[in-house]
Amino acid sequence: MYGLPKNVNNHNSGVGLPPPVISEMIIKLSNRAMEKYSGIIGKTYSIEEVSKHNKKDDCWIIVNNKVYDMTEYLLYHPGGPNLLFKCAGKDATDDFEGMFHSRNAKAILERFYIGKASSSSSILLTPNYKPPPSFSSSKQFLVPTTTTLSTTTTTLSTTTTAAAISLSKNKKIILSKVKIDKKIKSTENTYHYFIEIPEEHRDLEWISPLSHVSLAKCIDNNNNNNNNNEDFDNCSFKSYTPIKQTKDKKYLEFLIKGYEHGDVSKHIHQLKEGDHILLKGPIETADNFDFEKQQNYLLMIAGGTGITPMIQIILESFYGDNNSNNNSLKFILIYSSNNENEIIYKNELDEISKQFKDRLFIHYVITKPCNSIVDKSFKKGRINQDMILTCLEPIIIKLIPKMVTDSMEILVCGPIDFNKSISKELSKIGFKDNQIHILQ
Repeated sequence: MYGLPKNVNNHNSGVGLPPPVISEMIIKLSNRAMEKYSGIIGKTYSIEEVSKHNKKDDCWIIVNNKVYDMTEYLLYHPGGPNLLFKCAGKDATDDFEGMFHSRNAKAILERFYIGKASSSSSILLTPNYKPPPSFSSSKQFLVPTTTTLSTTTTTLSTTTTAAAISLSKNKKIILSKVKIDKKIKSTENTYHYFIEIPEEHRDLEWISPLSHVSLAKCIDNNNNNNNNNEDFDNCSFKSYTPIKQTKDKKYLEFLIKGYEHGDVSKHIHQLKEGDHILLKGPIETADNFDFEKQQNYLLMIAGGTGITPMIQIILESFYGDNNSNNNSLKFILIYSSNNENEIIYKNELDEISKQFKDRLFIHYVITKPCNSIVDKSFKKGRINQDMILTCLEPIIIKLIPKMVTDSMEILVCGPIDFNKSISKELSKIGFKDNQIHILQ
């Protein structure tokens, strides 16, 4: 057995806490990843050696002077592969500690442990992030610094449970207990949530394309759901994209689909208006994609709930405070759903498309129609090279194909297999890897 066995506490686990839980998929993934290190786990690596492993098919990181091979885990990282990949070949200690990772996340990390960084590594490696001057160590800012209020307090509905920290690009990430103000059914298994933001954090860049947050399911010492639990070390986090922030900045709006085997999403769907949940963010989804530099056309391909970051971009571009920054950019959205009843936010997207008919072009794709007679406006089947080219026809008429593939960037978001398939189809057309941005 490599790394930590399933459901076994490591030396950092608190007394009386339930053991961290790791899925069978991650166990198999890590076991496969560790096979090539059989007999050499625990080896010491120099900074020079670690720094060479900085590619998506060869990604090592250092956390607290321990070396991990995260290559196999990249695509499964809850915050998306780019968030983890930016630390490839580097010391990721401050980034990892600053993200308030749960005991489960720390246990997952240990399964990819391959060795130790040499004693000189901590001196020679420059972390991506350094704590603000007011903190003397990374451990200090993980300690709650604000007064904890009782849930019965009537004057405040949210409580910040940990200090805000500064990350790269002057971004701030906070961990806070927040209230679900409204819960509205959107489709059969998707709900529209309005979550209240702590007053002192409403001016953070919650909807800066692209950004997301993590929401948590917490378990208390008796293995019961407990969203009032301030021991976030015992929480399971999942990433979600807020589609917008209300004009008064008081609420973040989410579209969240419940999955039968989705531990966190199932838990969120069981919550009622007035219930609380832990929120962590805002977090950059793809820091290698610069929205401000997009010119002419942006192609967006979404599968299922992968539509949420696309909705965020569309709403912010057409109705946000900075909507005049790039009012010539045109958007082509290809949106795939299982059937016509599962298309999230369709009425709203159609209204936006009518209002900005010269800038937003939407193509709906369904893979398993409910009815034998399907609206002719829907495309049917899996998204492939030919379908993508068909959706791009209005552009290709104006621009020669070579100009399209050279100048356009693409955002792809959906399940892992969907993302892999779309990437292959885009490559067939002629798009290069640095033009294709995968959001997880």
